[in-house]
Amino acid sequence: MSLNLKNVKERTSKVTIYDIAKTLNLSASTVSRALQNNTLINQETREKVRQTATDMGYVPNWIASSLRKKRSNILGLIVPRTSMYFQSTAISGIQHEAHKYGFSIVIGQSDDTVAMEKELVQTFYSLRVDGLLAVSSMFTTTFEHFNPFIKNNIPLVFYDRVPSDFNGYTITGDDFRGGYLATEHLIKQGCRRIAHFSGILTCNLYQQRLGGYKAALAQYGLPFDESLVHVHNLTTDAAIAASRQLLSQEVLPDGLFSTNDTSAIAFIQEARHFNIQIPEQIKVVGYSNDQSSRIISPSLSTIEQSGYSMGQKAVETLVQLINQDETVKITQNFVFPVELIERASSKV
Repeated sequence: MSLNLKNVKERTSKVTIYDIAKTLNLSASTVSRALQNNTLINQETREKVRQTATDMGYVPNWIASSLRKKRSNILGLIVPRTSMYFQSTAISGIQHEAHKYGFSIVIGQSDDTVAMEKELVQTFYSLRVDGLLAVSSMFTTTFEHFNPFIKNNIPLVFYDRVPSDFNGYTITGDDFRGGYLATEHLIKQGCRRIAHFSGILTCNLYQQRLGGYKAALAQYGLPFDESLVHVHNLTTDAAIAASRQLLSQEVLPDGLFSTNDTSAIAFIQEARHFNIQIPEQIKVVGYSNDQSSRIISPSLSTIEQSGYSMGQKAVETLVQLINQDETVKITQNFVFPVELIERASSKV
């Protein structure tokens, strides 16, 4: 196979904004502003510049640009797993809102491990991102590894999962209320022995949802039975193991509140193997309103927690902190309301 050196040279040569400017008969400053989506440049010109840049193979040097401007227009985002339904909807809200403000997003997955989370914090700090959005891992107990951002006054906002000792800007759902609503609904459907699938209790979400579960039991005069609380990492495999243990007991629960939909769905599927009818024998409520909760049979009652809106709010807060606009009052701890979605899994 012969190698065309002319084509190799063309592909590897660095196209600059001056090349684009010459092609379009524009000034370099106009091209630069257009590539930054600056509204001072009309929409038609911006689109023409972007298309020409793409056609010519232009690749912006973000690092050099950030050093000149002392701003990268990039936001870092750390999530446990992008495959989680709640996180995927939040990421969609983050992406759309960031674009509206002229920011790009770089995403890192911690895989729900503290070690990877620490590595990502250092990576994003090295990349000189303008701010960081983070969802802590299920096992994160301190925020000390986020100190490079805190000590250097680089805006940091946690959403959804927050380290218990973090005293900064947070965007969360009303998880206590969610746990209460789910448990109260089961009680009102006649359940008196309600089991609970919880995430690891080092995490704020699962502490709050367990607290809501306990509060509802107390409100309606039902005893709290620790043997009915199964703590695991909320994966399908962990939920199947917990379900088998729960369904093998001599005295079965008549209700289950699961702190995520994945575990609730695994329980419903496992109950079939034990010839247990849902909801006739055991009523089930999950959490997150995953798409799968609508198509499982029976359809899953669940708690809606507004992932898309939470993502938007997280970006809005972070951008306000970056811009340091003293005329804007920023809520330090913003809490989204939650809503019970009643479906067939909890109603006869």
